[in-house]
Amino acid sequence: MKKEKVPIEENVDIELEYKLLHLYDKIKPYIKFIIGAFLAFILAIVGYIYYKNKQNQYYQQASLYVLKIKNELESWKIKEAKKDIKFFKANYADTPYMKLVYGYELTLAKKGKEKKDLYELSSQLKDSLSTDQMKGYITEYQASLDYNNGKYNDALAKLEKIDQSHFNYLSALTLKGFILKKEGKDVKAKEVFKEVQEFSKGKFRYFEQIAKNNLQ
Repeated sequence: MKKEKVPIEENVDIELEYKLLHLYDKIKPYIKFIIGAFLAFILAIVGYIYYKNKQNQYYQQASLYVLKIKNELESWKIKEAKKDIKFFKANYADTPYMKLVYGYELTLAKKGKEKKDLYELSSQLKDSLSTDQMKGYITEYQASLDYNNGKYNDALAKLEKIDQSHFNYLSALTLKGFILKKEGKDVKAKEVFKEVQEFSKGKFRYFEQIAKNNLQ
């Protein structure tokens, strides 16, 4: 009689099966913990995806409101713009678009009939900016507010913070010259306007012409 063969399936790696069974015996006491950790991991991924989707929707809604405010300002719909700015500040103040809204609010205050605290509004905008270049522009604007209010020393102190690394250095330097001239410090004013002339020569005709006019 022929001996019956052990019913082993073809292409089965017996050693691999043994290793898997051995591994299962080792992890069997911890199987509930492993399954729980795996489920927690899956839930964390699902939660993260849900959070990102909600966040994207939140930012999209904020961007639509910013566009709405922009269109209202361009159409000079003042009441609507004020209402939407107020709503945006109450609901989307933590979005990156807040700096734009501060800018729109400042523009509205400058052009509107109401006398708002432009210094405070510009400070809010400045605090929301992340680059020294843009902050330098607001610093110059605040210096111009000081100049218009006769606070020449405050204006000069602000302008001293703007150096050649700032894109608005030339305009800030020109304002400095006007302030010194207004104070009657003609010698210092001419020194500043000479610097403006040299700095703008052949590149910025507008400032070059201003310097020439003030050096005559």
